[in-house]
Amino acid sequence: MKYVAILLVVGVLVAGILGPQIFFVVDEKQVAIVTRFGDVQQQVTSPGLYAKTPFVDNVTYFEKRLMIFDAPPDSLLTKDKKRLIIDVYARGRIVDPKLFRETVRTESQAASRAVDIISSEMRAEIAGDNQAEIITTSREPIMNRILENSKPQLALFGIELVDVRIKRADFPAEIADSVYARMQAERQRKADKERAEGAEIDATVRAEVDRDATIIVANAEKNANILRGEGEAQAIQIFADAIGSDLDFYSFQRSLEAYQTIFAEKSTIVVPADSDLFQFLQSPEGLTKSDTAN
Repeated sequence: MKYVAILLVVGVLVAGILGPQIFFVVDEKQVAIVTRFGDVQQQVTSPGLYAKTPFVDNVTYFEKRLMIFDAPPDSLLTKDKKRLIIDVYARGRIVDPKLFRETVRTESQAASRAVDIISSEMRAEIAGDNQAEIITTSREPIMNRILENSKPQLALFGIELVDVRIKRADFPAEIADSVYARMQAERQRKADKERAEGAEIDATVRAEVDRDATIIVANAEKNANILRGEGEAQAIQIFADAIGSDLDFYSFQRSLEAYQTIFAEKSTIVVPADSDLFQFLQSPEGLTKSDTAN
């Protein structure tokens, strides 16, 4: 039993030492190559457990997931001799680990080469388009052309380029203020024009309303004056007819109006006693002198 225990311990130690030298694991996020004295013996692109020659073979792992190649913002000259600040990035993955190791060796070196290629293609594309087109309509076609032109170059390093994106395309700081000032002035001009047109329409509408109101008031006053004149004419005619039919009543009414005026003023009037003014005050029956004589 003692020897069995010793053998088990020795076996575990040997397995612990030789196991990592014989077997290696590649997970789903990795690709790997097996090298022997610098020469590539095997490349592994699928996850699983693999064997190698112990103490002689070495395993190098690379990232299988998408890598980001982020280029720094760059000031580029457009076709119409204007400058834009372009910030671009790309995504790609290692599909040929052997070729990748033989050409760029490390992921950081691969990112540097990818950025150089993409930036070069970007400069060429920006130089072929006008500034306004790049900002408005040409961005998507430019990204597609950069992707297609860069793919074959990165394939030489065992990298598959998947996507190229322009994060932003801005005016340089030295001209951004003037551009924004022009944009603001243009918007202000349009706003002033619309306000002026609105004020003109408002004045026209108000003038039409005032004119219509003046016409309506004038017609109303005209009709009122006509009706008033007709009413006064009818009143005068009725009054004249009444006077013509009874002159004594008319004399009586005029005297009453005179009394009302005199007494309302509270004044003293000296007149002869036989004045016609007091004929209705002197006669209880309200008759004239001629009637009293009769």
